[in-house]
Amino acid sequence: MKTEKILMYEVAALYYEKSLTQQEIAETLHLSRQTVSRLLNDAIEEKIVEIIIHDPQTDCKELENRICAAFGIRSCVVCSVSGRSESVHRLMTVKAAVDYILPIIKKGNQKIALSWGRTIQELIQNMPKISTVGNTVFPLFGATDSENAYFSSNELARKLADRLDATPKCAWFPYLAGSDGDFALLKQLSYYKRMQDMWDTADLAILGIGNREILDIFGKTFGYSDIHFQAVGDVATHFFDKNGRFVNLYRNTLCASVDNIRNAKESIAIACGKDKVEAISGALRTNMIDTLITDEYTAKEVLNSVI
Repeated sequence: MKTEKILMYEVAALYYEKSLTQQEIAETLHLSRQTVSRLLNDAIEEKIVEIIIHDPQTDCKELENRICAAFGIRSCVVCSVSGRSESVHRLMTVKAAVDYILPIIKKGNQKIALSWGRTIQELIQNMPKISTVGNTVFPLFGATDSENAYFSSNELARKLADRLDATPKCAWFPYLAGSDGDFALLKQLSYYKRMQDMWDTADLAILGIGNREILDIFGKTFGYSDIHFQAVGDVATHFFDKNGRFVNLYRNTLCASVDNIRNAKESIAIACGKDKVEAISGALRTNMIDTLITDEYTAKEVLNSVI
């Protein structure tokens, strides 16, 4: 006859590891359901089974610390999420970003440089409509003729400014000049010089991280270069490879420089999703990002990518 502790082990293994119900275990081992229930309780008392409850916030704090250590960034916000829905992950990440950014904006007198993309668009949609003092919002690059609303840099800046009762400043020049001559001429415009002053003195840079999908959009819009395949993503139209080395795909671009973004008082990148893991890892290696905001699933995959 089997000893009591062996029975405890078998019942616990079937219940916790094989996910059988107590009734199914009773039928399998020819026991009563009451006996199965008692054996499960006894297994805990005898330390055959140990139940560990993980606080998701504590787990996320550990992920935050590990990402900061792995990539040398100033801070990281990892939000806990239930389920594996990518759309829910993005929404919770965006809400975490709103909670992080609002106290900075509420201080007032902030020069806020804004990137573009779906995540930035969703951030704006989830930003509460509040009244702030002395804030200015402006794009990090000139305009494109993209029909996608999330690539309309001036419109995104205007919408965020409207949410914050802030002053919008628009880039009244194209992102990409058609020639060297046009590039030199556009940089002499008063519109451009005023925007350059904003880029030089930005307090807060709110950034998305583009992936290979964005690379394809840029390729179709502005043409593919011979080194297009080297890039894995972009931050504010600065493209990089998986090791964080910059890949200069286009000449004559009218946008904030890498140093402009690095010199902002805080640069915050908001990104999540399996399709962004490679791009996030590369972006964190560029030294452009002070704070990353993401979800726990993405954070784990990003850390796995550096092992």
